[in-house]
Formats: sequence, structure tokens, C-alpha cells
Amino acid sequence: MELWDLYTKYRQKTGKEHIRGEKIPDGYYHLVVHVWIRNAKGEYLISQRSAARPTFPLMWECVGGSVLKGESSLEGAVREVKEEVGLDVNPSQGKLLFSKIRNHNLKDECKPFNDIMDVWIFEYDGELHLEAATTDEVASCRWMTVSEIKKLYEDKKLVQTLDYFFCAVEAKQPDYSHIIGKVVTGTVDRPLGLAHPQNPKMIYPVNYGYVDGVLADDGEWQDVYLFGTEEPLKHFEGKVIAVWHRFDDVEDKWIVSLDGKEVAEEKILGDISFQEQFFYGKLYYEKNMK
Repeated sequence: MELWDLYTKYRQKTGKEHIRGEKIPDGYYHLVVHVWIRNAKGEYLISQRSAARPTFPLMWECVGGSVLKGESSLEGAVREVKEEVGLDVNPSQGKLLFSKIRNHNLKDECKPFNDIMDVWIFEYDGELHLEAATTDEVASCRWMTVSEIKKLYEDKKLVQTLDYFFCAVEAKQPDYSHIIGKVVTGTVDRPLGLAHPQNPKMIYPVNYGYVDGVLADDGEWQDVYLFGTEEPLKHFEGKVIAVWHRFDDVEDKWIVSLDGKEVAEEKILGDISFQEQFFYGKLYYEKNMK
């Protein structure tokens, strides 16, 4: 029996445990990891699922799985690599690329995910040792170029929910040093508590608006998520403390603190997930751009 910890959308452990295979209660999440392993040639280790797997048999993917009760995300990533492909990766060489709160499976809206997905990358240049795997989940594995992985995806031989690879894993880090720290003013056109105009079930948990006089890359006014109040607003002034960068869209969202104070990353990601669950992205602070 496999046990998981259950979390809030703010990545706080609830103290509740969950048995794999049972339905996760609404409002709770479990932690999962995707692990990409890259060699010095820029190739990635791609594994083929065993024919006996109940889902996606014989399809190709990166290493991944659920974090077990009591494990950290990094510990889960290292364990999954050993279990699935038999490699001992160095935890100190792991880099967290981005995290995503997933309420729904974007490829199948009827199937909820209810998870927090951490995407890791490790550099590895040793020999492959699939025979050292501690499970029989993987039938084979090999190094592939980005173009070979793209061909697998186009031929529907790659697990389709790994589509983010092409916009996120190989993405260059943007520079927001000229934006973070700016004091901006603007208008709130979707105040806290308002229903989304295209989806009435989606309620804004924070004030959402735009910066006066600043155009975004989509040609519209620059959008912002506002933190520092529990009241709906019409106008705002505040400090840009972070930028939410969408990997798969031209729009970035500025994170504005009304009182200029820092806001925990878990708080921001949890509150913007009502809308950002439909995109892949990363939160950039000044500290993680260095």
C-alpha cells in the first residue's frame, strides 16, 4: 500500500495521508515529480513504459511519480530515478525547473489531477544501468535529442502531458531586473470575488488588473495580480515583487505587493492557480534570477 501526504494549494502539509488509488478529496493535493536527466551532449534520458503498466503502456516519458509520505520533493525525485532506471543521481546536482498546481488534466478535462507537480532536471554523464532498476516499470531507456523527442510527441508515442518539455525545459531564463522593484499604478478591472467573464465557476481570489500606460507583449495593457489586501479594489499603487512568466503564452503577469512587502512563493502560486493552472510557467523573483 502506497501512502502520500496531502497538501493545501499553498503547499502546506495537512497532516492527512492518502492511499494511492483512492479519490483525493476536493481541496487537497498530493506531490508529484517529473525528472529530466540531461547529458553533456544536450540529450535527454527517455524511458519506455512497460507493457504491463495500467496506463500508457509502451509509451515514452521522462522519469516521474508520486512523492511518498514523509519524503521531500527532491528525495522523491532521486528515489524515482533509482526505481525506474537504476541510476544514482546526486541530490546536490538537482535543479527545480518549475512547479505547477494542477486541478485538471488539460488533455482530459473530466479527469482531475489534484496535484502539485515539481519538474526537476539532473545532469548525468555516466553509463545507463536499467538492470539496476528496483521496479519493472520501464521496458527500455535511451538518450534522445530534442528533435527525436519532438518526433515521439508528434507520433503520439510520448505521454502527451509532457508537452511542456518543448517550451519549458529548454527555455532560457528571462531577465526581469528592470521590472522587479518598480512602483506602479493602475486599474482593477476584475476585483477580488468577481466571477471570470468566460467561466462563472472561476472566482478571483485576488484583485486582478493592469498597469496604466504599460503595454505587454500581447499588445494589451500589462496584467497584474495584486497582493496585500482582502478587499476588492478599483485602483492600485504598489511594488512589483515578482513576475509570473508563462512558458506557453506571450503574456507575463506582474505580481504587485500593495504594501511593498515580500509575499511567500507558495502563497502567490496558490492564489493565482485558479487561472494559471491552464498554463505552464514559473515565478521569478530577483533572488532566483542570479
